[in-house]
Parts: sequence; structure tokens; C-alpha cells
Amino acid sequence: MKKEEIKPTGADTGGNLRFLLCDIAGGIAGPSWPKEEWVASPIQCLDRAVDWKPKIIVVLFGQMSIREREALVELSTALKRNSHTKQCPVLVLLRSKHRKLIEDLERAKADYVRYIGEVKLNSSIVREIIENLGSEDRLQRHLETLCPFLHYSKIDSQREMTVCGAYLDRMFLGGRRLHELCQTKAHLHCEYYLNPRVKR
Repeated sequence: MKKEEIKPTGADTGGNLRFLLCDIAGGIAGPSWPKEEWVASPIQCLDRAVDWKPKIIVVLFGQMSIREREALVELSTALKRNSHTKQCPVLVLLRSKHRKLIEDLERAKADYVRYIGEVKLNSSIVREIIENLGSEDRLQRHLETLCPFLHYSKIDSQREMTVCGAYLDRMFLGGRRLHELCQTKAHLHCEYYLNPRVKR
């Protein structure tokens, strides 16, 4: 994977890794380093992004409600529309793959996404992720991998069910099929992808 250099913005500190982390779910452990700012709400994130001028903004999507997830997408949109912050790269950290969320983040003009699974994050891990960002972390590259027929049916305010849009949204997706077919380029050979039955 080709690494990409994170361009300094505004009154940045040159080669130092100066980042702002938005973690509304409290998913990161340990103390922050001197060149870091951690905030716990989208409003705080926007304020600090304007005042502190970080080199990159990291938004962590942890265990949260669908409404909170939408608020973080709105934060990405606001950061990219604000004249003081729009040049600053936005990195999104996701616990799992979610096509609709990545589509929403692409419309919001977020720059990078990285899947972190159930890894317990700390400052060192976040720094390592930032330093190794590359072209494979661009949102469009992730969308190329995920089946376009991945749909999501809301169960309650916290949970969704993944279903197959190529089978009238009637087939639940999970386990090996979801992880080894629908969420990989192998979906290009899926019988439902090749001959979709879609809702009219």
C-alpha cells in the first residue's frame, strides 16, 4: 500500500504529529500526549479544530446509537465546509464495515477510513494508524470492495440488520457470507449480484 503524506495545515508544527481526536463513546484508553487533543462531542471537535489547527482530525465511531453515528457524519460535513478546517484531513475509525455509512462519509468529504475491529485504542495505536495511512484507506477504495447491494434494516435505535438488496431485501446477511463474500471483491462473482432481484 502506498503511504500518503499528511499535509500540514495552518499554523501546524511541521513534522510533529499533531492530531485532534473526537471520541464520543469513550473508546480510547490512557492519557493523551502533548501534541494531541481529545474531545467528547462534535461541538467541541469543531471548536478545537478551528482554534487549535491540528494536522489531522480523527473521528472514532465506537459503540453508539444510530443518531450519534449520524451526528458524527454531520460533524465531518461541517469540518469540510468550514473555511478554517476544510483543508485538514479527516480520518474515520470504524469498528466494522458498513457500506451506507462509508457512502455517507464520502458525501461528507471525509478523507480516510480505517477498520479497527475490537482493538482497544490508545494514543500510540492512533499515531501508528495515522503514520501509515495510504491510498488503500481512501473511502472510494473501500466502496469498490463492498457489494453495492448491502442494505441495512433498522431494528431499534442501536441495532441494524444487514440484508441483501439483490434479493429484495429479504435475505439476512451474516457470518461467512457477509465477511467473505459481500464485504470483499468476491461479491463480483455472487449469483445474486450478477442476477439481482431488486425492489421496484
